[in-house]
Formats: sequence, structure tokens, C-alpha cells
Amino acid sequence: MQETNVTPRLFDSEVQNSSEKRLRVLLDANYPRFSALSNFVQKLSEAEHAQRKAQGKAGKKVLPATKSIVAATLGCDLFKDLTSLEIPVDEHLGVTELEQRRAQQASLLSAFISQKSPALGLVPPSCVDEICYEFIDMWQPTARTYDELAQTLHRALQAKIVGELPDWFHRLASQLEDASWSSEILPKAVVYEALALLKVADEASLTPDIWCSLAWLLMRENLGIAATGLANTNEFSKTSRAANILKLLWESGIIYAGIQLARMHHDLLASNRINLQRAEQVIDQVFRQYEVSPNRSVVFTTAESHAELFQTYNTIKIDVLRNAGEPSRVLRLTQEILAAGTCAARLGFEGFAACVMSILAPNLPELQGQGNEEIFALREKISGYPEAEAFCRYSAELALANRRR
Repeated sequence: MQETNVTPRLFDSEVQNSSEKRLRVLLDANYPRFSALSNFVQKLSEAEHAQRKAQGKAGKKVLPATKSIVAATLGCDLFKDLTSLEIPVDEHLGVTELEQRRAQQASLLSAFISQKSPALGLVPPSCVDEICYEFIDMWQPTARTYDELAQTLHRALQAKIVGELPDWFHRLASQLEDASWSSEILPKAVVYEALALLKVADEASLTPDIWCSLAWLLMRENLGIAATGLANTNEFSKTSRAANILKLLWESGIIYAGIQLARMHHDLLASNRINLQRAEQVIDQVFRQYEVSPNRSVVFTTAESHAELFQTYNTIKIDVLRNAGEPSRVLRLTQEILAAGTCAARLGFEGFAACVMSILAPNLPELQGQGNEEIFALREKISGYPEAEAFCRYSAELALANRRR
């Protein structure tokens, strides 16, 4: 686990002005998805100008109403009062807290649009909540360091519309390939454009020749290599970027990327972004994908990566079990750990048979002095839960009977 290496900082005037400037840039980009929002800001700007003019305070130029948008999104009446709220920047929040903050910001922005629209002669789109949530994800109004992934995805969608994705591929694939043979950390823009290409491309937009080529498969693999390099830096922004890469690779169908993403949430991200619940959710989904794969033998390219699925699964589940207190939860986790360990042992992966037997029959002489103390301690905890303990005893009897045959 890495330490959070971000200097403690609040939403001060520097971050505030950066947020407002970023909002202007995003609105000026004219992304089709956010055209209704851009139109709203334009109408609000004109209304605010008319109000200032009536008060004798307006210049000739219509100023954008972006300061009003920033204030409303952060739950404040006036832009100048924002710093007095002493809001911590996003980098100091855990995953769940950040998700809750972004959802609240989207809700406040949506409510502001709905409240102001009638007086501006506008009708908010029916999907205004969804649009605001996507826009907040791209804008990141309370982030100290802006992450351009969401914006890059929208640029890729525009490139798809005008037929430029093949050009993106030819420009990016060679850079990723060159970096895969060195210790070079690729520029963020290159990595994010490659990720966006992976996310939005299909056979028609990329061309069948590229879509079916080895080079397209290699680009996905090279993105995984780039993610590993970023994860190993132990730098807050780069490990977060690595998690973004792995998430999109996993969503594209690469199961191994899901394993690495679970590990990121378990022990590789900054300490305030480590999330055991999220790690378990990811590894559960990955394991289900593996179980329903029609041909498991081709899911992994090596025996080592295949074994890593079970190692990561059991590592996370064991940590969850250590913290569990609900009897039914302890029973289910015990069953999951033993089932996965038994499956791995049958596949011939080293160490899993000993792990299973250390839970089922910790008093076996051959298990003593072999570094199994942590598993013995786990069984000690299980023994305090009658249903889980009964399951272990029953399973131990079956296992020992099979060994005697």
C-alpha cells in the first residue's frame, strides 16, 4: 500500500479559478452530448448581462455565467464565497466519498438548470440528470489536478463521427509498441487517447483490416504494460491513471486486466483510495466471467497469469473474512475461499492444497512449521461461528477420507 503523497489542500482561490477556467474550455468545445448545457449557459449569460445593464454595472461584452455555474454546483450562492466553505479537494477523498460528492454536484447542477430554465425560455431535456452526471465526471469541479480521460473520450467520439479513428490508431499504436520495450512512462495524452480509442472503436469505424489485425490486439496488451508501469511509480496521479486503464481494458473483455484492477483497489492505490469492498466486487465479477468462459484454457496466456486469478481471489476474500462479523457472511466467505482453493489445487497450482487443508485440518502434522500460521489464525476465527465451523469439520472429514483411499 502506498502512502497518499498529495499535499493537504482545500478548494482555495487557485483551484477555484482553475475550475472556472476549465468549465469555460469544456463549454467552448461544443461537445454534442452537452449542447443543451452550453445553450443554458449562453442564455443565463445573456440574462445576467441584462440584469447588470439595468443596474448600470454592465460593460459592452456579455460575460459567461460560468462563475454562477461553479457556485451553484458547489452549493453556494456566490462564487466569491466559495473559499470560505473550506472544501477539501477531490484528491483527499476515498473512492466512495468521491462518488458521493460527484453525484451531489451533478444533482445540484441539474436542480439549478431546472430552476432557472423557465425564466430563460428553456425546457430542460428529460435526461438532464444523466447529462449533468456525465458533465461533472468530465469537469471534476473540485479536483486540484484535472484528469482528462472523460474529455478525451468525447474527443474520440467526435473523431469517430468524422472517420478519424484509423488515423488515431496509426499514430498511437507505434508509440505504445515502442514504450512496451523500454521503461519509458508514456505521456498521459497518449495513454488516454489509446484508451478512448479502445472504448469507442468498432469494426466499422476502425476498418475491418485494423479491427482484425494483430496490431490491434497488441495495442490492448501494450496498454496493460503501460498500466503496470504507472502502477509501479507509487505516485497518486499515475496509479489512479493505471486504474483507469485497467478498468477500460477489463470492460473491453480482458479478464486479466480485471485481476490487476482488483489488486489496485486492494493494495496498490494511494492509501485513501484503497477500498476492500471495491476490490471484492471486482474480483467477484472477474471470477464469474472466468467461470462462464466457454474455453477457460484460452482466457490466460500463461499458467502464471491463470494462477494469479486464484491467488488474488483468495487474498482478497481472506482479508474480507478477517473483517467479517455476520455469521452468514463468514460462512459464505469460508465456502468461497475453500471452493476457489480446491479448484486451483485440482488445476495443479502450487500452495493451494496446503491452504485448503490448513483451514480444514490445521492440526495435521505435515502442516506445522510451514508458514501456515496466518491461515491457522483464520481457522481460529472461523471456529467462533458455529455454521462455518460445522462446514469446515464436515469438509475436513470428506477430504481426509479421500486422502486415506
